[in-house]
Amino acid sequence: MAKFKKSSKRHLPHQSNGIKKFVFGLLIVVLALAVLGGFWFLSQLGPKDVDYRNFDYSLEVPESVKALQAESLALESQFEDALALRAPEAEDILLLKGALDKQESYLSQISGVDSEAQKRLVNLRERYHNLAAEPLRLESLDLEGEAVALVAEKDYENARIKFREAYQKQRQVNESFPESSAYDVGRATRLERQARYLMAVPLLQRSLELEEEADVFIEAKEWGAAEERLQQAMALQDQLNREYRGTNQSSVARLERLRVKLVGIRSGQSYVEVQRVVQLADERRAANENLEAAALYLEASRLQRQLNEAYRDSPYASSERVSEYQRKSQTAESFELGLEIERNHDLMKKLLAERRTYEAAEVIAALRRDIKQMEEAFPRSSLNDEDLQLKVRYLNLVQNDLGFIQDRIYDALLPIPEVDGWRMLRTEVPQALYSLIMGTNPSRNKGDVRPVDSVSWVEAKNFCERLTWILGDSVRLPTEHEFRQALGPLRYVVLEDLVWSVSNAESVPQAVATKKPFASGFYDLLGNVSEWLESIDRFDTEDARHIGGHAQDRLESIFSVPIREAPRGERNRLTGFRVVVKVD
Repeated sequence: MAKFKKSSKRHLPHQSNGIKKFVFGLLIVVLALAVLGGFWFLSQLGPKDVDYRNFDYSLEVPESVKALQAESLALESQFEDALALRAPEAEDILLLKGALDKQESYLSQISGVDSEAQKRLVNLRERYHNLAAEPLRLESLDLEGEAVALVAEKDYENARIKFREAYQKQRQVNESFPESSAYDVGRATRLERQARYLMAVPLLQRSLELEEEADVFIEAKEWGAAEERLQQAMALQDQLNREYRGTNQSSVARLERLRVKLVGIRSGQSYVEVQRVVQLADERRAANENLEAAALYLEASRLQRQLNEAYRDSPYASSERVSEYQRKSQTAESFELGLEIERNHDLMKKLLAERRTYEAAEVIAALRRDIKQMEEAFPRSSLNDEDLQLKVRYLNLVQNDLGFIQDRIYDALLPIPEVDGWRMLRTEVPQALYSLIMGTNPSRNKGDVRPVDSVSWVEAKNFCERLTWILGDSVRLPTEHEFRQALGPLRYVVLEDLVWSVSNAESVPQAVATKKPFASGFYDLLGNVSEWLESIDRFDTEDARHIGGHAQDRLESIFSVPIREAPRGERNRLTGFRVVVKVD
């Protein structure tokens, strides 16, 4: 058997690539020729060149067609003759219409273009439209004027008819004579809107009248008649909203307001019942029949809650009234307990003012018990007094120290020369006393016997308030007059013996009452710390004042008794205070 061997000749890579490039180039050439051929074919389908040298400009118009233009010219001539003698009348306008019709017939029958004849046709049409539309325009203007006069007389129905007729005339002008200067789409729209507006006016007037009648019946609490009138008013307003949208009489807001008023009418009887029960409760309350009044107020609260749930949109719906009636109910029910709290409060103040602190402690415990009962059983009662709660809670906290505090304060008081009814603390308030009363010590220069410092005017007033609770008598800051009366004249005073200043205090306040007292017996009126004054002649928004200088002032400055001002909430490590106490 013969065996065939494969050829050992191999194609080189560059020979294969050359064949591919040749085929690809051939395809591009064929594609380009195809595109060019397509363009040539399309060009043969387009317009051909015209040889104007052989063009025939002549128009052959038949004599019968020429006669139409001649007739048109003759009719226009007759119209011009008539116009020279008088204002155009109806028969004159018909002559112009005939000339227009003949000209249109002529142009429709010629085979070529006659630009002059076309221009004449446009002029004839515009002239005819203007003349034919003028009577209609004048009639429309007259009708509009009559309508305006009728509106002024409030004869809205006849005014509406006139506006409608004026609209029809203007519409006829717009449709039949669009080439005239009287053509006005905007005027037609306005006249139509005016007619629609005047159709809506009587409906709105009647709706308003019905609402006024309903208001009268509401005032008289005749709910059935009021509801009937209001429903009729709503029906008319609803008609206006549906059929006359875009007019001033259409109002969704008014319809919603009427709906709310209707709900109010339907809930009015319930509201009247609520008010009747409240009035009975007020009468029982005035007669001091508190338990009956409490029950009636509670019933009024229940009825008001029912009204709120049934008529949520009613003007008589009010969650605030529910809370108010509940408050009145608990206030009436807790009245006797409130009286007991008030009596014990007065007794506590009396006992504290008489320095009978052991008996006062027993009253404080009773007050604490009664106030807690008031808070828990009658949380809505207006007899709950937050200030009294705070006061009794504080006194209950310090009741074991009441006698000690009172003794310490009264032992430290001195009369103020030529000032009756008040005594002043002989020293600045020391830090130990401040801590005892307030439970805190803000001072930067620590020391129990040093004056309290870094205390604001507001904090000083809070100290006075708490001390008032403890003593049962008024406590406040001294006035400038009281301070100067206690200070007395300084002419022959040796300040170095009485005052802590920058020259001897090492720039920090020293222990109170370590210098000699002034002639009145008071210590450290000048120097050491500047002292807050009562603001009896200033608004709450104004700065407060402090007096007397401090440990960093020179003696020359202290001798002038300096008065400085500062915001009421400001703290300063060189500012403290002392107090005055009312003495019966």
